Amino acid sequence: MPGARVVLVGVQESGNIGMVARAMKNFGLRELVLTAPQAAIGPESFKFAVGARDVLEGARTVATLDEALAGVHWVAAATARPREEYPGEPTTPREVAPFLRAALEAGQGVALVFGRERSGLTNAELDRAHFVVRIPTDPGFKSLNLAQAVLVLAYELFLARPGTTEAPTPAPAEQVEGFFRDLEGFLLEIGYTDERRLPHVMRAFRRIFHRAAPTAGELSMLRGLIRQSRWAIRREAERWR
Repeated sequence: MPGARVVLVGVQESGNIGMVARAMKNFGLRELVLTAPQAAIGPESFKFAVGARDVLEGARTVATLDEALAGVHWVAAATARPREEYPGEPTTPREVAPFLRAALEAGQGVALVFGRERSGLTNAELDRAHFVVRIPTDPGFKSLNLAQAVLVLAYELFLARPGTTEAPTPAPAEQVEGFFRDLEGFLLEIGYTDERRLPHVMRAFRRIFHRAAPTAGELSMLRGLIRQSRWAIRREAERWR
């Protein structure tokens, strides 16, 4: 069974990269991707990685989250942000782990995404996730070290047993983002919303489609519908000129 991809966005401490690599290897994860890191893999990383030097040596660095999620079908993003700051439907590592394990066993790409040590993931980054994961903690002290958060999710995924339902095969992340770009432009074109309200409206549509997990073929049909609708609108407008 292939392992999940661990994506660190804007990591700020070299030592934390090493501790994350160690946590990953403890539970059989090998693929580490650093997205626009503010710290590089260096001596401190290797010091804290202990026996996970191979994970660090195989790590990739990319400029954007799009690149980090290329080829992935399911995205789970961790956040400590309260519901009022990000309205996505939250889940816990234990709840989502059986589903992700089933997806991995079906050969589907899974990414576990973690944010910056001091500020976490932005709303736009969380919008990319099918699952917004919150790790239950004492309400008086919610903050976890980056490596601790990775450890918790990796541990639950390692122990999970896939559910009885077979995981569907959704479209890869890059195709989903292409659809959302098409939809965003179409909603503005037909006056469904305006620029000011667009982020809120798109967040609601993202939640709908992430839950639905459309396949590549289904997304192609939806994008075709948008293209045809635009053509029909332009043709009708030309008739009345």
